[in-house]
Amino acid sequence: NMDHVCLRVEPFDEAGIRAHLAHHGIETSASGQRYGAEGNGPSLYLQDPDGNTVELKGPPEA
Repeated sequence: NMDHVCLRVEPFDEAGIRAHLAHHGIETSASGQRYGAEGNGPSLYLQDPDGNTVELKGPPEA
């Protein structure tokens, strides 16, 4: 089983991403610095229409 899918987003404009998703009726989790394949970086989580968790991950320096 898969826990979630992660998509790298660069540049990571949190406000812009949230606004775009909200415009389409998509809620996101609180953002935070989370460890990933390239180190700590900002992440937002959302659910796709089938209930799968999707992580939008910014670069480590963001």
